[in-house]
Amino acid sequence: MIFAKRIAVLLLTAVLLILYFRARTQDYHSTLQRLSQRVGLGDLANDEEEDFQEQLNRQKGPFTNNNYVTHNSSESSYPTGTLKPAGEPYTRALVIGRLSSENTTWLDSYLPTDAYLVPYLYIVDDHTAALHTPINKGHEAMVYLTYILDHYDSPSLPDISIFMHPHQLAWHTPELLNHDAAETLKRLSSARVTREGYMNLRCHWDPGCPERLHPGTSYRDNLKREEIAIAHAWAEMFPGEPVPDSIGAPCCAQFAVSRERIRAIPKASYERYRDWLLRTEETDWISGRVFEYLWHKIFTNQATLCPDARACYCDGYGICFQTPDLFETWFDNHHHWRRATKELEQWEERATVVNSVGNWKKVEQMKLDIPVPGRNIELKQEIDERFRLLVHLRTEALKNGTDPQIRAAVAGRPWEVGNGY
Repeated sequence: MIFAKRIAVLLLTAVLLILYFRARTQDYHSTLQRLSQRVGLGDLANDEEEDFQEQLNRQKGPFTNNNYVTHNSSESSYPTGTLKPAGEPYTRALVIGRLSSENTTWLDSYLPTDAYLVPYLYIVDDHTAALHTPINKGHEAMVYLTYILDHYDSPSLPDISIFMHPHQLAWHTPELLNHDAAETLKRLSSARVTREGYMNLRCHWDPGCPERLHPGTSYRDNLKREEIAIAHAWAEMFPGEPVPDSIGAPCCAQFAVSRERIRAIPKASYERYRDWLLRTEETDWISGRVFEYLWHKIFTNQATLCPDARACYCDGYGICFQTPDLFETWFDNHHHWRRATKELEQWEERATVVNSVGNWKKVEQMKLDIPVPGRNIELKQEIDERFRLLVHLRTEALKNGTDPQIRAAVAGRPWEVGNGY
């Protein structure tokens, strides 16, 4: 009887392990669209989401395809921003909204390294906090609009305002910056933000580009429930403007805006946006998603804004691959490196399970997934080779990024000797 129970337990364990391994190989595209959102989307930089991001990076039709809509400042209805003399610093604000329970201690080690950055941390669920929102609604949107309205007329409004989520690591933070918010702040070019007026901190198109939403559709897509909500809100938020056929921009509500661009938009418009957010009957989640795909419209007056990703990394962060092929080579190798790393983890997990049984006859009876002998050695070699290539390519790209002429060339803008970034 005891022996039978042990066999039953082993069989159940084996079934659960098999289901677990199968689950880890599923496509996460639909999962992304249903991610829960709190302030700052509530995303976690876990293995599954990083693996999903690698799948996105492998999708073709990518970063520099001229068949897709791209953007440069000359296409904007706003003029190019006025840069400071080369070497003169820009004042910056970091605007973050968080729940009382969310941890932002990563800023404690970063902020002392940036003398020109002032943090504005809004606590959305504590009205006794020094900085808080009227209500906790719309996720980060309520925080961002409250900051703008609080500082619109203030002489202390900095040159650059950076709007970010509270977590340091997240899949939607730039891949070449190790998904690290601190690294993003460190490398973000204030000159590019000033020149463009608005910069989405995410360079990659998916999810969001080239056409994420079609507000005029009569079909209700449960993965894009903000689509119809935007159509209903449009007349209130942008009175007199026709609803566009499509809306597209990289996700995920993290961006930087110049002081000049903030004030180029009437304060009454921001008041109207926040008023809609306060009054709408849309859920917290949907109202937040509405703004996620309208920030670029608000600050550039364009329904679709899908910048060239290579130029975004180069001019925006100083990571300059001089050709599109080198750029895609890095991401192709990064995908295979992540795939090999994941496969090695699974190989080692399976080997541990098989070794724990300790009897090959039982292993056969339980029909466990036996790892291929020697495959772990092959994977370790591949991981090492790909990692060395990734480091080499990125190191060269960082070196290129110190040259303002290269940054200008990749961004497709004119440059003269003596110009800064």
